[in-house]
Amino acid sequence: MPHDHHDDHGGHRHFDPEFFLSMEETRRRIMPPEEVLGDFLKTDDATLADIGAGPGFFALPAARLLQNGKVYAIDRQDDMLALLRRRSESEGLANVVAVHADAHSVPLEDASVDAVLMANVFHDLDDRASMLAEVDRILRPRGAFYLVEWDKVPTEMGPPLELRIAPQDLEAELASGGFTLERRFSGPFPFYRLLAHKS
Repeated sequence: MPHDHHDDHGGHRHFDPEFFLSMEETRRRIMPPEEVLGDFLKTDDATLADIGAGPGFFALPAARLLQNGKVYAIDRQDDMLALLRRRSESEGLANVVAVHADAHSVPLEDASVDAVLMANVFHDLDDRASMLAEVDRILRPRGAFYLVEWDKVPTEMGPPLELRIAPQDLEAELASGGFTLERRFSGPFPFYRLLAHKS
């Protein structure tokens, strides 16, 4: 599995949209996005912010699920968003809104989304406290915050071990940012998933 940061969400690395697209089938076999989204999207009219959306691995399936909702696909790379827009338009997904921004400054209104997704993004961020404050700002009361992260175990692919965050450490950071953990999901290896809500 490649080091599949959706993009760089606060640092300075640039990721290749076409490479991400080429890896989607492999990623789907490991972690079907519909199953992940089902962990926290329980109605079809929710508003989701996918921070670090890349070319749409989660954003596009989410838009299909949220037939009466909306998906803000947020990324700091214009080339990622351009590819995402082409894909959403080709599928006729009118409920996807591509937003050029990083995780620390999201141009959405206060309390405007029901859920925030961050998949393989958190470990890449420089100022996590400001990002958590931004997630807290845009989430509605009791809104869901769902994270997918690489476990802190050696693997052939993926980010360097020193960048990865152990589940208990990420849980502690969420708590310090004012979020309450609802559930930790194990796997699929080498990932884990956390569902928290705005306190």
